Amino acid sequence: MATPQRTQRRAQPIAGTRPTVRLDEQFARDLAVLMETGDDLTTAMRTAVGIVANIYRTAWHHQVTPVGTAPTLGAYKFVEKPPTVGPDSLPQVDHNGPMWTPSSRQTSSDDARRQQQPPRPPQRQQAGRQPVRP
Repeated sequence: MATPQRTQRRAQPIAGTRPTVRLDEQFARDLAVLMETGDDLTTAMRTAVGIVANIYRTAWHHQVTPVGTAPTLGAYKFVEKPPTVGPDSLPQVDHNGPMWTPSSRQTSSDDARRQQQPPRPPQRQQAGRQPVRP
């Protein structure tokens, strides 16, 4: 007859100790992605844990989930420009719409037509009137 296993209590981490963490395939791949920024393993793990801990703290503070319950992240927003620029084929976008650069790659005949058209100024709708379409 098997003996029932006790539920292992999760101890609070103690500063200055060296925890043992087993790396499975997915965890190793995720850490490798974080380390592509030039961080070492320790810094990558600290960064990841810090980000997740701040998400938890914020959710608990704003009472999105009860304290002690893991929140689910529904959306995120980048607040800093990445240190490297994306591929040349991506257009720059501002409030007027995409601004095509000479290096922007055309992905369809529609893209070619849009690149040849001059940008239209934004149309504002006055109260009670429909915008005039060209």
